[in-house]
Amino acid sequence: MKILLVDDHPLFLEGMRGVLQKLDEAVSIHTSGSCEEALALVDNDDFDLVLLDINLPGMSGLDGLQQIRDQLPATPLVVLSASEDRSKVLSAIELGAKGFIPKSSTPDIMITALQLVLSGGVYLPMAVLDMVNSAQLKTGNAEGQTLTPRQIEVLKLLAGGHSNKAIGTQLAMAENTVRVHVSAILRFLEVNNRTEAGVAAAQMGLLAEGEG
Repeated sequence: MKILLVDDHPLFLEGMRGVLQKLDEAVSIHTSGSCEEALALVDNDDFDLVLLDINLPGMSGLDGLQQIRDQLPATPLVVLSASEDRSKVLSAIELGAKGFIPKSSTPDIMITALQLVLSGGVYLPMAVLDMVNSAQLKTGNAEGQTLTPRQIEVLKLLAGGHSNKAIGTQLAMAENTVRVHVSAILRFLEVNNRTEAGVAAAQMGLLAEGEG
């Protein structure tokens, strides 16, 4: 497995090398300290995974993210950031990132998140996924329809990249029942797939913490 790690902090780079060795013993790690350097690397090589800090000197991290995605459209890209700002998380996902991992995460959480992304899922931090258990949630769409509390539970796990089987196991539901809920959620959000559902739901305030 070949991984490109884009970050300008030597200590963090060294720490991530140890974490990524646990992901794959045969991992080949290439590093870059800026988006400009990263773009030069991806222009001449293929990678299985790109990890990008969006707070870098030079080119804006989000601009760099978009350009790297343009050059490696089939390669999953995950943002690593010291910030858990919800707007940055959503911007990164909207630009094609398959995950957003806070640098404060433990090595085990990072490995779990990367395994999820490599299996085709999308990882978002709990700062974005946490729901409030009150009427602060904006559960209505433009047509006045609402999601049930159970569907919101399914949506939270769906947005985190969990499969129908995993959702069913966690919520003690039959997989067919989960499938019905997922179809209803996609219709409610007026989206075509699970990734779009996670982004749309977060933008509507269905997954983030409410006020008060």
